[in-house]
Amino acid sequence: MESLAYLVVIILMIVILGGPVAILLTKIRTKNIFLTTIRRLLHGLIISLSFAISSSVFLKPQEPLTLHVIGIFGITMSYIALRREYFPHVKIVSQLFARFGIHGKAVNKSGEGLEAFGGETQANKKPLSSMHGPVIKWRRDGRSGGNDGHGPGGQH
Repeated sequence: MESLAYLVVIILMIVILGGPVAILLTKIRTKNIFLTTIRRLLHGLIISLSFAISSSVFLKPQEPLTLHVIGIFGITMSYIALRREYFPHVKIVSQLFARFGIHGKAVNKSGEGLEAFGGETQANKKPLSSMHGPVIKWRRDGRSGGNDGHGPGGQH
């Protein structure tokens, strides 16, 4: 019976710690191709195990609610780690937040970042436009951004 308890603890630790460990592995950046390959193989193994065990824990119909929550946590963390490593430029959540009016940094369809409060790009110093409408020209402090014809940088 003791070995069964150890097996359950190992399975639950894979579910709970697999995603966060994989997220920590995505923070390690190196230019050495050998170390990058080893890191990605280890990352893929951890993600595969965590996602498989988490989905099997989540999909059991007669288990208690806490196990379903732990399974959802494992699946979510695995997804986040997978997206951070292999698809870093895919921004789904920020576009959803921008549609509901929660601004921070929106992303247009080409993947370029857009400042939500009237910032300017560093390269060409032109005001940004959003795919969801015009960008606010005034800053939070009530002052002009200088690009609307009302400030020292934007007078006619």
